[in-house]
Amino acid sequence: MSKGFRLKPAARAVMACCLIASPSVYAEGEHWVQRINMSGVVEAEYGSSEDYAGKKSSDITVATVEINIDGKVNDKVNAYVTLLHEEDDTPFSVDAAYIDVALGPVNVHVGAMGAPFGSFESTMLSDSLVLQIAETAESMLLVGTEMGPVQASVYMFNGDTQEKGGDDVADQHGARLAFVSEGDSSNIDIGIDYINNIADSDTIGGYFTKAVADGGLGTNEVKSYVPAQIIHANLSFGGFHLFLEHLVADKFADNEVVFKGKGAEITATNVELAYDLNIAGVETTIGIARQTTEQALALGMPKEKSLFSMSFGVYKFTALTFEYATSTDYDVVDGGTGKDATSYTLQLAIGF
Repeated sequence: MSKGFRLKPAARAVMACCLIASPSVYAEGEHWVQRINMSGVVEAEYGSSEDYAGKKSSDITVATVEINIDGKVNDKVNAYVTLLHEEDDTPFSVDAAYIDVALGPVNVHVGAMGAPFGSFESTMLSDSLVLQIAETAESMLLVGTEMGPVQASVYMFNGDTQEKGGDDVADQHGARLAFVSEGDSSNIDIGIDYINNIADSDTIGGYFTKAVADGGLGTNEVKSYVPAQIIHANLSFGGFHLFLEHLVADKFADNEVVFKGKGAEITATNVELAYDLNIAGVETTIGIARQTTEQALALGMPKEKSLFSMSFGVYKFTALTFEYATSTDYDVVDGGTGKDATSYTLQLAIGF
């Protein structure tokens, strides 16, 4: 999923909301229409790229159509639904649907949502390599709370990827602990996330279940669950923004996700710096990012990636964003090509 108008994908924004948000205020006597809020995003893109083999391609796409629905059931219960379409990637469907129940200082969320595993803050159009490896969308039970600036949540689900010989039960779980402070001119978000099986992430789970003839493993079983952790620090001071995120996963079995003949121990890092400024009356954001991975070749990830973006608020709720990215493949000795790939993207995005 690409992004430009938003700071991060709305599916992830929904996940963050389910961690910290309380149900909206409900007024007795309100008509049901007054208790439904809707918002959305439409992103149209022109993209041009050249891959490691030197093959060029370009296209014009409707990158994202997203509709978010927030229903206030009563003063304790909310319902959230996200509808999503991504051309050439995701047919129009329900991307998230869950119920939020306030129980005193605790919020309980049940339904289909993104696991709070990873922050993924970015001003780039392209998803970060950390997001591409770690994003995990499942139907789950999540319990979250906050005590001042400290936020915490735990969750459990029955993933598509199962432990070999194990039962088909909801035994996959994770947790988040974060410190979040928002001020008039500064914002701080520092946290650590844990999941007991990264093999169920969207990318790695897809690699497992994809047919062998298509480059996958043709199975939904792992020898044993593979835990992983992500730490992040998102800092904003004035017009400056610094996003740091690092993923570390335990070792896979030698016949699963492999690197140089052995089980991979995957890591990924994103370092991004952005600055907001005003150019001739136009609100502008300029960003640069450096991303790396280790032992993620089997997942189709580059070894390194550098990005530059500029986003212009051309009208209210309307952004025009340009991104340039260059990726470097793993070395030949590691099984890659050692070559570079480039891409250019121009996106027009509106939010409503």
